[in-house]
Amino acid sequence: MALFLERVRAARRGRARAGGEAGSGGAWGDPSDVRVAREICRRLEGVPLAIELAAAQAADQSLAQLARMLESAQGWPGTVDAPLRRHRSLRAAVGAGYALCGTEERTVWARLSVFAGDFDEDAAAFVCGGGGLGAQDVPAALARLVLASVVEPVRAPGGVLSPRFRLSAAVRGFGAERLESAGEAAAAISRHLYWYGHVASTAHHLWSTGLHERAVALVRDEEADLRAALARQPSGADQASMALALAVDLWFWWALCGNAPEGREHLLRLLPLGRTDTLVRRQALWLAGWLAVCTGSPDAAEILGQAWRVALLAGDDATVGRVCHALGALALDEGRTERAIAHLREAAVTLPAHAECGPPVAVNWALLAVAQARVSPGDATRSIRRAAACAQPRHDLWTRSMTQYAQALVEHVRGRRSRAWRRAHKALAGALGLAGAAHACATGGDGAALLAQEATGAADTVALPAVTTMAGPPGPALVHQLIADIEAGRT
Repeated sequence: MALFLERVRAARRGRARAGGEAGSGGAWGDPSDVRVAREICRRLEGVPLAIELAAAQAADQSLAQLARMLESAQGWPGTVDAPLRRHRSLRAAVGAGYALCGTEERTVWARLSVFAGDFDEDAAAFVCGGGGLGAQDVPAALARLVLASVVEPVRAPGGVLSPRFRLSAAVRGFGAERLESAGEAAAAISRHLYWYGHVASTAHHLWSTGLHERAVALVRDEEADLRAALARQPSGADQASMALALAVDLWFWWALCGNAPEGREHLLRLLPLGRTDTLVRRQALWLAGWLAVCTGSPDAAEILGQAWRVALLAGDDATVGRVCHALGALALDEGRTERAIAHLREAAVTLPAHAECGPPVAVNWALLAVAQARVSPGDATRSIRRAAACAQPRHDLWTRSMTQYAQALVEHVRGRRSRAWRRAHKALAGALGLAGAAHACATGGDGAALLAQEATGAADTVALPAVTTMAGPPGPALVHQLIADIEAGRT
């Protein structure tokens, strides 16, 4: 950024001298100009030629105008004073590189433009193969594009982790033009959506088997392209259904990792576009309603009611059970305990043992115990036993933390402070593990560090997700409140 501001000053001094005016060479005093300059450098991705050209253009316009121009991928900076034609604009420089590429490299370049973030070799081979180009030929073409500085390596080959690559915004925009002119954009976008649907399915499987950290790491690595696959307008009902399936497979990312508003927005946009008689639409309706409960949206009950009717007519017990769980959590939040117990009991007995997506069966029994704790501790204890008897992944933090929380609450209601205190601290460990996953999603850091910070009393310095509903796992703040009530003897 400092280089860009210095070049802007130099360009404005030169333009002022050419016009017979006094040039300004002082420091930048307006903080807004510094912020805009930082945004410009971010958009230009630190490319030296792009920074030089943008600084030259800033001699004739304000930084704010330049930033608005760069919002469009076609608004690439340029100048007529450069001695070499390929240096007169960033587009000309990219086009000169394109002219030196062979046919295979040009085809791969164009098809790679559908990637929004960095990608690995397998993804490139799947998306770029076809149409006369074999998937086995893509890695060699990709390597030649790396040597030509068209594709940038994010992780170089030869390391422990598999190599990954990316395109700069200028290169991606130029490739997108070539892809559109070749009439291959629809096919490349469809293959991109199919690939990232597979990525989302893999992440869902990892989460469902208790490998939470690996699931979150996979989604975080592919986040830009998963979002791009969801954000694109589907070309038909089949493609919309594929996008809905992708969004449903990412249920844990939306509901448990602090991204509920984004997930709900994607689902509500895609639902009217997909087929109406499919399992994935019923699952998407349930997930949209559940996310509405998580975000405190007033239309939660309406969406869940629609999902319940559709699932009931289709005989879809899994979706009926999911809807009942969400309705029970909503009623529990609103203080309607009897209704919450009725919904949660129906969810627990209706939901199949190995239902895909959403809370495990054991979580339904544990949440039912939370609802029963104050009105019927005996029933709550029996619900906890049912939760413990359910088949579940060994390392499922949600089931563990919810069950321990329910046990702590029942022991507290019965006046067994010592047992309740121990159970609550076990629940806190699971809650911190899940909150750590959400924290790692937001910051790219190590969520496991929260456990060490909790042990040293430093967890208050970390921004943890706010807990406003029982639709998801009990958060650290909720468990801390229970521990405080136990220690103070409050009922």
